Amino acid sequence: MHAESFTQVAICGEVVAGRPTRSEEVEPGCIAVDLSTIGISPNARTFALKVRGDSMMGAHILDGDTVVLELKPAHDGAVVAALVDGESTLKRYFVRRGAPYLKAENPNYPDVIPARELVIQGVVVAVFRKT
Repeated sequence: MHAESFTQVAICGEVVAGRPTRSEEVEPGCIAVDLSTIGISPNARTFALKVRGDSMMGAHILDGDTVVLELKPAHDGAVVAALVDGESTLKRYFVRRGAPYLKAENPNYPDVIPARELVIQGVVVAVFRKT
């Protein structure tokens, strides 16, 4: 693997994998990613977020992980960062009977059903973890 095959993906903040909450600022930074290994073209619109919380542990996304997201439409069952009624969260996206909702991958968390709006901020395409 050559250094020139890596792309610097900006870490734009954090996302809560728990109950939706207002997102907080985190120190800016980047993560070097070989986008071709995760099936993304180098000109794709990507960004990264630090994960805080345990609601996605069933999807093997843990507190402290960094997720890389792509700005693209979400498909049913995709893991997404979303704004739900103005608050940010990381969950699985589903549409049932024409209505979107978010589901945690931890039975201790309820489904998130938007009262007013649900805006997909990005679809998770990779997860990075420090060991």
